Amino acid sequence: MPALAEPTLGGKVEAIRAAALRAADAGAAVRRYLRCDGPLLVAGRRRVRMKPASRVWLVGLGKGAPAMAFAAAETLGSRLAGGIVTTLGDPAPIHPRLSVVACGHPLPTPGSVSAGELARDLLADARADDLLLALVSGGGSAMFELLEEQVTLDDLRTLNDLLIRSGAPVQEINTVRRTLSLVKGGGLARIAAPARTIGLVLSDVVGDPLSAVASGPTVLQTKNPGEARRVLAKYGLWDGAPAAIRAALDSPLLASPPPARTPSPINVLVGGNRDMVRAAHEEARRRGLRARLVTGSMQGEAREVGTKFARRLIRAPSGSCLLMGGETTVTVRGAGKGGRNQELALAAALELDGVRGVAVLALTSDGIDGPTDAAGALVDGATIARARESGFHPEAALASNDSYPLLNACGALLHTGPTGTNVGDLVVGLRA
Repeated sequence: MPALAEPTLGGKVEAIRAAALRAADAGAAVRRYLRCDGPLLVAGRRRVRMKPASRVWLVGLGKGAPAMAFAAAETLGSRLAGGIVTTLGDPAPIHPRLSVVACGHPLPTPGSVSAGELARDLLADARADDLLLALVSGGGSAMFELLEEQVTLDDLRTLNDLLIRSGAPVQEINTVRRTLSLVKGGGLARIAAPARTIGLVLSDVVGDPLSAVASGPTVLQTKNPGEARRVLAKYGLWDGAPAAIRAALDSPLLASPPPARTPSPINVLVGGNRDMVRAAHEEARRRGLRARLVTGSMQGEAREVGTKFARRLIRAPSGSCLLMGGETTVTVRGAGKGGRNQELALAAALELDGVRGVAVLALTSDGIDGPTDAAGALVDGATIARARESGFHPEAALASNDSYPLLNACGALLHTGPTGTNVGDLVVGLRA
């Protein structure tokens, strides 16, 4: 944990951070919501009867997939027929009947497409008496893919990079991704048909719309190329998009309705950002702080959110803990290195410069903030002074989206490594 000018604040921040991440545990979320009760598979409040010959296939996608799959395999026991699980990094074994595929994020890789192809092949002989248990978590949009035939992986990577750098919120990015994919927007459930799909969804999206988490592979939706075109036009990306992408979005074939034979999927929300925020709130109160939730739907430009949060913290009474949950965005204008939480923290640090007894933590639950090895940053009123002493110009760093080198030099970066979950971001502000 980075050191603060006020050591007592550091201990409280660390306790709040640890409690928040415990509440976001992906495996625990599955264990809370999934169980076998004789011939019944119970998912939340839904109960599905399995016949003696019924097989349960498992597809886990997203950053929480390995932990979710491990918990689900324990619960299913001999009912588990086989499955595919996506992961970042080394594909460590989970269960003898589960294949683990290394995939990419934030841009899809050949492994992402391989995972989609393997899932399609696995489910090719699924029967009406079978079930697909889909374990869906944030990051699945990039980590699990099967493309419309006229679109290549290189096309999609180019488009995704443009979308991510545009500052568009994830809901709009996924509108485009969903239209070009055979597994998003309910596509995975269609592939599993005639088997019925049960989706356990760990949400990283503000408001928990299940259709937006990993682009909704278990939520049946009709493709809307017109809406995808509008998103690209809104952010000035249409002309720069690959020609194959533009041609696909102009094709009437993409708007075909889902097949009527697809059984209606069962989708259960098993966790999300509110769980992490609630745990942080409870821990802050246990630590004797006056905890207050500023917002559970944090969105917008990271630097603007950080500035406003810091101003609110400065005005807060002594002993306060302010909390925000959600996910900001960054419109990339410079060539620097950083992530949305690092940019939020740097903007907050500029506002807090010279103020004593304050600290701001900006944390992503998955441990990977943007294309960096940091999970976020912890700053205080002395951070900017340390940066200037190290030869940095904080305002210039913020303008060029170059928060990582500055925060690294100040010892403000937080490194957790991949946490095995993904429920969005947490911002904590403490006032001594």
